[in-house]
Amino acid sequence: MSYKINLGAWGSVFAVPSTLVDSHLKLATESQLKVLLYILRNSDSDNSVEDIAKAVSVHPDEVKNAVDFWIERGLVASSESGLSASKEKEASENAEHESVKTEEKKKPRPISRAQRPDSMFVARRLTEDKSLAMLMDEAQIALSKPLSSGDTATLVMLHDTDGLPCEVLALLINYCVSIGKANMRAIERMGIAWASEGISTIEQAEAKITALSLSNNAWLRVSKLFGLKNIGSPTKTQLAFADCWCNEWSFSDDMLYEAYERCVNTKGEFNIKYINGILSKWHAASIFNLDDLAKADAQSAKAKNKNNKKTDNSSSMNKLDDYEVQVFNSKSLYND
Repeated sequence: MSYKINLGAWGSVFAVPSTLVDSHLKLATESQLKVLLYILRNSDSDNSVEDIAKAVSVHPDEVKNAVDFWIERGLVASSESGLSASKEKEASENAEHESVKTEEKKKPRPISRAQRPDSMFVARRLTEDKSLAMLMDEAQIALSKPLSSGDTATLVMLHDTDGLPCEVLALLINYCVSIGKANMRAIERMGIAWASEGISTIEQAEAKITALSLSNNAWLRVSKLFGLKNIGSPTKTQLAFADCWCNEWSFSDDMLYEAYERCVNTKGEFNIKYINGILSKWHAASIFNLDDLAKADAQSAKAKNKNNKKTDNSSSMNKLDDYEVQVFNSKSLYND
């Protein structure tokens, strides 16, 4: 049996960036893919969260998480009026400007296939450096597959260009595998980030892995408490907030859920920045359990009632003053 494309449905098509399949397909959830496909199909329109949620039958909270996921990966752009797919044409026109901008800010080098060393150079380096050759064997075992020439070149570049020692690269590769990112694109991205942070020893790498694990565990805890589904890969903002709430401020599950409840009751939806605002105030006031929170709420209500009484008394005095003025005016008129 053979298969061919039914051309009837190809009368109307839209472009999908190749990077979606090459780099993000394994990591993206069903909701994230549905949201991106809808935005790509309607790339000429300003798409609101509500419009997307209704069109793809996904809760608005999940739409927001999906949008954050794709914005971080450069496939979606946001504006005051709505959301749209990032245009490859615009990216091409601005490539030179972005390159200059990157150099000025001294950011980590971009991931670029053109920068990888050629096969002859790689072969020579593996012959010269036995530890580098051993790293390739370890990487193949960790990734459970043979390394392609591009994969090998990437690891050589992370070692030679970015300055990551082989033992640090081995830890990095095994960590990526442990979190379900067993692909060279993710390894290269994380390696560049580690190099920019000056991670060059086993001790520094282990400390970094511990910090990353704590952040990921914190987000898993928070998302479970809040009942978030199909969370996929968390954004940097989500990881930073969760890490702060759980690992830095040490809030209990009860306090985290209380902040979530107050956010939903006030805003009518999940808003991670609003929840952070609530927890920030509690942290500043040293409120870390429900008993302390109940006392603080009672004091706040008492102060509010006191202010309301002052306002009512002031209003009564104004009414009395008005009455006296009216009486005075009446007497004056009578005497006249």
